Amino acid sequence: MKRKKYTQPGVVLFFLTLLSDFAYTQALPVELVFGHHNYYFQQSLSKQMQDNSSFGFFHTSSILIPYDKEKGNELMSQSYATCKIDRRFTAGIGTIYVPLGRFRPSAFLQFLKQGKRTTLLVFPRADLWGHPSFELMGFVEYLPAITHKLQLYTRVQLMTTWTLSEHSRSYQYLRLGVHLGKLQCGIAINYDEYGKNKQPRSNYGGFVRHIF
Repeated sequence: MKRKKYTQPGVVLFFLTLLSDFAYTQALPVELVFGHHNYYFQQSLSKQMQDNSSFGFFHTSSILIPYDKEKGNELMSQSYATCKIDRRFTAGIGTIYVPLGRFRPSAFLQFLKQGKRTTLLVFPRADLWGHPSFELMGFVEYLPAITHKLQLYTRVQLMTTWTLSEHSRSYQYLRLGVHLGKLQCGIAINYDEYGKNKQPRSNYGGFVRHIF
């Protein structure tokens, strides 16, 4: 499946959005992967309108930049108004942007369970338009102690997207490294699949993740 190239003005707009996120949030996890086939960047934020409010804002973005210029860049950006149903469930409605489909209305339901060492997130999402797609994303993080200050950092993150008739996009991302303060770093494995034939593309390397 040939991906549509993402133009330079679009990349500029993406990073301007990212900079605005820094201005309005105090907790922003940012991850950068340096692989043998591409760079991969992702960030997300979740912020309540006020302390103890059920309403808030959620945003996540990612960009994949292949070393092969013929393949073009791949961008995804989602923004939502959210409502916390209880301490583990949150719902949201907003938009998703990808170059091929442009902006589309979208809605999600999130399940989040956080423990001292383990975090589990399940994130089903659907487009709200005439030709919808359906997505299921989730991850598990596990941070056992190595020393008093140092922890092992592990994450398995999975996503699959389908239209009503066929597969569109999937990935399986693995992280193994160390966690110290607000910094994580280590080994990254990204395995992506595209189109109805699930054309594979892999990327192996290192990652750095920081919570600003």
